[in-house]
Amino acid sequence: MLHLTTRGYAAWGFRFRFQSDDPLLVEVVSRCYRDLPAADDAAHVLRAVRGTTDGFRVTIESAAGGVEECGDGRQRSSVLELLCWEVNWRALHSMAQRTVLHAAVIGGAAGAVALCGPSHSGKSTLAAAAAALGWRHLSDDMGLIDADTLSIAPYARPMMLRPGGRRHLGDAVAPPAEHLQFFSDDWFVPASELGAVVGDDAVALVAVGFLGWQPEASLTPITRAETLHDLTLHCGTLATRGEPGFAELHRVAAGVPGFRVGLGVATDVLDLLEPLVRPTSAR
Repeated sequence: MLHLTTRGYAAWGFRFRFQSDDPLLVEVVSRCYRDLPAADDAAHVLRAVRGTTDGFRVTIESAAGGVEECGDGRQRSSVLELLCWEVNWRALHSMAQRTVLHAAVIGGAAGAVALCGPSHSGKSTLAAAAAALGWRHLSDDMGLIDADTLSIAPYARPMMLRPGGRRHLGDAVAPPAEHLQFFSDDWFVPASELGAVVGDDAVALVAVGFLGWQPEASLTPITRAETLHDLTLHCGTLATRGEPGFAELHRVAAGVPGFRVGLGVATDVLDLLEPLVRPTSAR
C-alpha cells in the first residue's frame, strides 16, 4: 500500500509530493520538509518503494506520467540522503537562469545575511545555532538572489547537521528516536523545530559573508572587488549563465557590503552578525 504526503512542497520551481510504501518514511519526509511552502499544484511525485530486499527504489514521476530512475537498493540509513539530494538538484536546476548562491541565509527584522562557503564550512551549524536563538531562517545551503531589488528568497529545506556541528548545539537538535534509522552520520532537521522564524517571502539582503575557520569569531569588511571575486566562487549558476550572471553578481557586490567571517564558536559569530540584521533604530 502506498502512502502520500498530505500536501505538496515547493522547492523553488520544483514542486513535488512524496509517496512510499513505508508510512514512517512518509512521516519523516513530511517532518523534514515542513518549512517549505505548500504546493497544491505539485507536478512531480518523488517515490521510494521497498524492493524484494530491504533496499528502496527511488523514482520521480512527472505530471505527464514519465518515470525517472534515481537509485535502487538504498538502505533505510541512506534513502533520505538520496531524496534530499534529488530535491536540491532539481530546485537548483529550476532556477538555472537566476543567481543562486551556495550559502546559509539567516536574518532578523532588518533583512538577511548570506553566508557563503563550500561543504563542511559551517553553514548548517551557524544556521542551526541561529534557529535555536529565534532568528529568521531562509536556508542552510542555497539562496536565490534578485539583483534588481537586492533581496533573497528562502529555500528552507531540512538542515543537514553533521556530528561536528551537533556537538556545538547540544541535545536540542535530536530528531525523534524512531526517525534516526533513516539517518546515517548526517541528521536532517527543519529549522522551525529549533525555534527559527520561517516564511515564504523574499527579504532584503543586507550583507554577504564568506566563511573561514579561525581560532576566534571575527567579522572583517572587504572591498567591493573582493566581494565580487568571492561571489563568483560561490554562485551555483554562473557557469551556465555567463555574462548576464556576472552582471547580476556585479550589482550585488556594488549594493551589498561584504565581509570575511571567521568561524569560532557559533554563538560568538552570531553576536557579531546580529547588528547587521537589527533595525537601524535599534542599533
